[in-house]
Amino acid sequence: MMKKIKLLCCVVLSAIMPGVYAATQAERIAELERIALYEPSDWIDENEVIPTPDDVKKKFNLNDAEFYADVMSLACKYSNTETNREKRICRSSAVGWLGVYGSTNDLSFLASVRTNKVDFAQEAAVFATLRILRSGDSFIPMVREVVTNTNMYSIGLRRLVYCHLYNMCRKENVYVYIPDGLVRARIAEFFIERTALESDMPLSVDEIACKLNPSYRHSQQRRDNLARLRKPGLTGLPAQIYDAAQRDALPKEGE
Repeated sequence: MMKKIKLLCCVVLSAIMPGVYAATQAERIAELERIALYEPSDWIDENEVIPTPDDVKKKFNLNDAEFYADVMSLACKYSNTETNREKRICRSSAVGWLGVYGSTNDLSFLASVRTNKVDFAQEAAVFATLRILRSGDSFIPMVREVVTNTNMYSIGLRRLVYCHLYNMCRKENVYVYIPDGLVRARIAEFFIERTALESDMPLSVDEIACKLNPSYRHSQQRRDNLARLRKPGLTGLPAQIYDAAQRDALPKEGE
């Protein structure tokens, strides 16, 4: 008799609050879209709770496979020619979330997005790919591909990738920091490599290389790189900034 009563209660509750026990994928995706479009208040409020995709997973009690399927469905819901601003945000957010909730199995899909320079989700796909690869041997080659392919990736995106790499080495950037010292050493070494080659933003790369490799700051290698990469005919503020970098690279007094 008790079992029948419990069963009846479950049936009644399911009829009253169906979302508590089951929700369609469309409903779950709608919730993900709501989170993608969430805008924090203009006022600084340390108590404001910013919703995340994990909230959807918990709300609907989804396992990893179910939640991943929802994120991928949203990533594919709108086309790369979508013109509606909010739909574009939803697709870009979902593509970016694959870096957190996806795996190497998603690299092919992400490649189709990041190698399409007219795709509005290209930036999200680049950073999702970097997150998936960041602890593997393919990480630096992937970064090198992005920062050297000037036809495929804009200077703005390449600059963002350099900044992202730097933040991966900074403990205060808790969301992207990489605890693995070997990976951080590879990033530092990569910046030394780029100081000799980066012509579009040499001073930005030079600055980060100095921060990640203190011995580089007053090295002959740095002085040679700055002299070689300095564009002829610099005047005004650009020349002043470059002059400051070259003075900074001079040997310390007594060396």
